[in-house]
Amino acid sequence: MQFAGLLARDGLTPDVRILIGIAVSTWHADWPTVTAWVKVAKQRDCPRKDLEETLLQCVLFCGFPRVITAFEHFNDSWPTEHAPNGGSLPLEEQASAGDELFRSIYGKNDAAVRSMLQGYHQELHDFVLEAAYSRILTRPQLSAKKRELIAVSVLAAQGQKRQFAGHARGAKHLGASIEELREALVTTFGSESEGAADIEFWMSLAQ
Repeated sequence: MQFAGLLARDGLTPDVRILIGIAVSTWHADWPTVTAWVKVAKQRDCPRKDLEETLLQCVLFCGFPRVITAFEHFNDSWPTEHAPNGGSLPLEEQASAGDELFRSIYGKNDAAVRSMLQGYHQELHDFVLEAAYSRILTRPQLSAKKRELIAVSVLAAQGQKRQFAGHARGAKHLGASIEELREALVTTFGSESEGAADIEFWMSLAQ
């Protein structure tokens, strides 16, 4: 992957491109590329905590096994003297913050999405609200907008059309522009020329 070309593009800040690159590479279990993105982040003095947060978010989108391996490669490339910890909102604030974030992302579809999750399984609904939104996605190190741009990128890589559309709308609700969404997809698929068809398809779902 041509990191220099991607990072030189307008429309998306380099730090967000790096986080997207790490998240998408984690989904693909492409450990050499994860390592390469981590090294770029370190060279550019990106906050290590941003990478930590990206991988914690990837638990929700990529699963524990991939994230544990990604952390292994991350730590090998960017070791730290003490294991990181903390970073969540205070426990008493998490539920209300997660509820508010869920509403902000899904907007008028808020009630319908909650009902859908409950219809699949009450435990699924509770896990999504309590673990995903309240505990992870509200962690303040990364803004909600950055988190949604990471989310749409991984969902496109996974081919998850319905979830992509929902989170693309959520990204826009949180201030992301159409150009930022397009550039997130350029980063996901590697280049605008090679991924042109994929980018146009996913952008059609983001309208």
